Amino acid sequence: MFWKPAKTFGLVVGFLILLTIIGVEGFLLRSVLAQEPGLSAYVTGLLLVISVPLLGLWIYWYYGLATMRYYLDRNALVVACGATRHIVPLTAITAIVRGADVPLGEGFRGIGWPGCLMGMARTRDLGELVVCSTDPLDRLMIVITDARCYGISPAEGERFLAEWEAQRALGPVRRVQQETAYLPFVALPVWRDRAFWVGMLAGVVASVALSGVISGRYGALPDRIALHLNPQQAAFRIVAKADMYLFPAIGILMALANGAAGIVVHRRERLAAHLLAATSVGLQAPLWIVTLSVLGAG
Repeated sequence: MFWKPAKTFGLVVGFLILLTIIGVEGFLLRSVLAQEPGLSAYVTGLLLVISVPLLGLWIYWYYGLATMRYYLDRNALVVACGATRHIVPLTAITAIVRGADVPLGEGFRGIGWPGCLMGMARTRDLGELVVCSTDPLDRLMIVITDARCYGISPAEGERFLAEWEAQRALGPVRRVQQETAYLPFVALPVWRDRAFWVGMLAGVVASVALSGVISGRYGALPDRIALHLNPQQAAFRIVAKADMYLFPAIGILMALANGAAGIVVHRRERLAAHLLAATSVGLQAPLWIVTLSVLGAG
């Protein structure tokens, strides 16, 4: 049987915050488009770029609240939240108590806004506490097991407790393992490969920094710039100074393309994914060398 928390208030508040983030991003985008290329436009654009992952995270957290629910049968309690499923065998549950009766040893770590609380905490005596709730910590129902505790907030708390007692009295019909499961895409090992993501991030950061170098020099550059392979050779192309941004754009596009390809191949060929990440970093060196030589000549 499914039990849902009272999440209307949290969904409304979360949606208003989502609209605020989108509004700020729209303002930043308009500001970038209205400015001439240069350091001011670069800083505004950088704020816009930083805000995009925040928007993605907020959409994911909002999805977590929208899908939050609890499933209870005679075998297990399943706490579902977004892409995560916490599976708790009924035989492992020793008690269900109120949050006010369980003192916390450490602060809450996770995401929360009025009407939503998702993350981890630690109790003084009962160990780790996983929270998937629409109520504050002191109003939770805490499901206690020897391994860890779970903070939930079914809307009809008393009925939920009665149902838990009834299902526990029936006894399980199959053995269930206590675990945390994830949807297949989220469970991919690439998301936990720190070396791969450090390489991808290094490539993107290098390109963004190169764009900043160009922006800092942009006002002093002539309108037309000569591109040459080295100072001793004649220019092979004359371009507008705005075309200098093509160099960091190439670096970012290559990093994104290699990142997408790395995610696809990682499960079968982890080494190939790491080589793609390394290529994203290695490509930055010639882009920086060419750009700095052109800026120096300009």
